[in-house]
Amino acid sequence: VCAGTLNGLSVTGDAQHQYQTLHKMYNNCEIVMGNLEIVLIDHTQDLSFLQTIREVTGYILIAMNVFTSLPLHNLRVIRGTQFYEEKFALFVLLNYNPNTTHALRQLGFNQLTEILAGGVYIEKNAQLCHVNTVEWRDIMRDPRQEPLVRDNGKDCACAPCHESCGGHCWGPGPEDCQK
Repeated sequence: VCAGTLNGLSVTGDAQHQYQTLHKMYNNCEIVMGNLEIVLIDHTQDLSFLQTIREVTGYILIAMNVFTSLPLHNLRVIRGTQFYEEKFALFVLLNYNPNTTHALRQLGFNQLTEILAGGVYIEKNAQLCHVNTVEWRDIMRDPRQEPLVRDNGKDCACAPCHESCGGHCWGPGPEDCQK
């Protein structure tokens, strides 16, 4: 168990300092008590230490990063005890560099089955694929929330879901089917 953050889009120090802080906080962490905020991380950083995270009690914010993938493969639950911008449990925004090819291409939350409270906002991620192939209403528990997923994947050729996925997937492979 590790503590989350409540910084939003504010950051202290340079990109290297941001990464070191992230690594120190979440290395070998399975449950984030609070919010998981991943902001301004460079494409050169190894984020594999995040793969141990299974649960986040608050919200997840992924913004203004330039890595291609986020290894939250074991994330199962976002509890949404706190919201970003007062209503979102998952907020993904502007994860690309307009001057390079570095950009978030796939969320890969293959194990995510529940967002217990709060909504989903995924916008302006120029190369992010497979966010329109996720059935967000199956994951979100609040029927009043409308997932806002728009203006993503314009600059990429998204491979279709594997035929065994029935059109709902986190990526192109058979292991990427939405559960």
